[in-house]
Amino acid sequence: MVSRVFVIILALGAAVYRFTTSAHLEAVGLLGLAGGLIFLKAAEKQPALKRYAYLSFLTTAVIVGYVMYRNSR
Repeated sequence: MVSRVFVIILALGAAVYRFTTSAHLEAVGLLGLAGGLIFLKAAEKQPALKRYAYLSFLTTAVIVGYVMYRNSR
């Protein structure tokens, strides 16, 4: 099983790479993924943060959908 910390670091590293290659929208999606995982971990102690995790994941999902739509054209 892949560790949550490993996925967060991987997403942040990929986001930095996407920013440097001028793919800003994709980078924001990756930051949303990492942020959602961080909020989800923090929500174990403060359950109110779970709402922010879901909002971050929703941001990632919307961006993934848009990028898939854009690339299909």
